[in-house]
Amino acid sequence: MKISILNVTTGSNRFSSKFRFGRCVRVAVVSVISLFVLFSTAWAETRTSVDLTDGFPRSYTVREGDTLWDIASQFLRRPWQWVEVWQEGDALYPGDVLMISTGKNGPRIKVLKVEKRSPRARVVVTARPVPVIAPDTVRPFLEGPMIMDPAELSQAGQGVSGVGDDIVLGQHDRFFATGLPTSSTGLYRVFRMAESVIDPDTGEMLGSQTIGLGTARLVSEGLMATLQLVTSHKEVSRGDLLVATNPEQNKLSHFTLRRPRQDVTGRIMSTTTSLGEFSRLDTVMLSLGKRDWLREGDVLEIWHPGQSVTDPTTGKLVTTPGEAIGYVMAYRVYDKFSHGLILECRQPAQTYDYVRRPDA
Repeated sequence: MKISILNVTTGSNRFSSKFRFGRCVRVAVVSVISLFVLFSTAWAETRTSVDLTDGFPRSYTVREGDTLWDIASQFLRRPWQWVEVWQEGDALYPGDVLMISTGKNGPRIKVLKVEKRSPRARVVVTARPVPVIAPDTVRPFLEGPMIMDPAELSQAGQGVSGVGDDIVLGQHDRFFATGLPTSSTGLYRVFRMAESVIDPDTGEMLGSQTIGLGTARLVSEGLMATLQLVTSHKEVSRGDLLVATNPEQNKLSHFTLRRPRQDVTGRIMSTTTSLGEFSRLDTVMLSLGKRDWLREGDVLEIWHPGQSVTDPTTGKLVTTPGEAIGYVMAYRVYDKFSHGLILECRQPAQTYDYVRRPDA
């Protein structure tokens, strides 16, 4: 009898253990499902409906000189949502016909490849795909440094003096330099330091503005290298800095118009002109970078803050409402800052205007 009782007890314990284990598994599975539903719901709530422009075209033929932003603006109130309606996702070429359709899943855009044929000899021309933005608008800022961070500055070479002990140098003049970084092309950008860029909200130095002076070619290496000025925009003098040119860095990336991955808020820090205002196709510096999860192609909304004015009735200071005035796209992203191109600006924007994720 004791043995039987022990056997029954052991079996009961095994059953109880299995029951507890199965219950734990069920609880874990339910928890995981609940967590998935929670995050899925939160993700769904952050999505923004796709709204078409008033009087949007049912079809559009891509033309030479078009940019993806211009095309998206034909159809969408928020052009940065292009990736959500463009089904194929391939490059567009002049002559392509875009067709739009609407349904329960929202608007969708398809491309109709049209090719005209005739019974005669034809010259085949390789067309270039439509760019996201016009390369000519940003090429000057790809070829030379505008804002540099401390890490880049620490690797720069420095001009010592002219070969003939000249103090001021111009095109074709030769000069000595030390600390040159390696250049695969043998070419260097010559620049001079300007003002530091300080974040007005945190007081952190984001980088240093630079003044482009010209381009120099390496003539001979050594403890003190010899270079010759190939181009000269301004006079070069002792103490000016040099960085190696990198052809890959000068190429405009192929990116997708999109919204930043998370809610971010920053400022427009400076422009490429001496003016405090700027408009469409101006390049600006943004106080957001890779550490803020910003990517090339991310589109930010420009927000002009309200102004403090005196209420004529009460005599007290009041703040007027702020307003969204346009969009800027990050096209070159560094750690602490980015270069952005103003894609749309309904009124002049100003230094220190805010930038933020659209509809955040």
